[in-house]
Amino acid sequence: MILAFDTSTALTSVALVDGDEVVAERSHLDPRHHAEVLAPMLADVLKAGSAGPGTVDAIACGVGPGPYTGLRVGLASAIALGVAWGRPVHGLCSLDAIAAAFVEAREGVPFGVAGDARRREVYWAAYSGAGQRLQGPLVSMPGDIDPGVRSGAWLGSGARQYADWFGSVRADERPGWGHPQASWVARRVGALLATGVVPLIGATPLSSHGDDGSPTAAALRGALLLPPQPLYLRRPDAVAVQPA
Repeated sequence: MILAFDTSTALTSVALVDGDEVVAERSHLDPRHHAEVLAPMLADVLKAGSAGPGTVDAIACGVGPGPYTGLRVGLASAIALGVAWGRPVHGLCSLDAIAAAFVEAREGVPFGVAGDARRREVYWAAYSGAGQRLQGPLVSMPGDIDPGVRSGAWLGSGARQYADWFGSVRADERPGWGHPQASWVARRVGALLATGVVPLIGATPLSSHGDDGSPTAAALRGALLLPPQPLYLRRPDAVAVQPA
């Protein structure tokens, strides 16, 4: 039994999943109120699933990439429950959750996932038809992505927003193809744990992140289960100023 969160996009999502069965799930689409809606949704999910510390085996959370504030709401909640309940907390690249939802459709075609990164940019990753992450996660303007990569099938809110730059945008066709959903975070994490995937230990230091996200992408190449730490692809806008 896995309790999962994702707050990496405008969608706040909480789910309780047992194997492949979604026991309960709640979601709320609003880019500004993750903190206000997450706790009531969590309470609803636990009540609907008659779940608590004695029934949840692990906690999973989408770690982004995503906006600073919203992303940390879900991660802080996951970590706090993990400590309080004595349960392991696993992170998953939120783009991988959307990829998992698409792979279930068994279309077998290479595809990409793009989330809205603001500043006219997208967070993106490219995948094989089997769902293996081949490039990313990266952050860039849509037009800077290789045209050959952009020409295929694309999912995610960023692809939808900048549809003119992408080949076949399919973000709205099924639930989980537009925003990462907690149920897919849980199902993907559960599948990885069941096959013996070893979680990545540690994270790329924030100081090494470049504006294009390439140091992060290099550090995560081949990594599937991640630490429960925010996945940032940009340096923070705020800069510490030393007193004179």
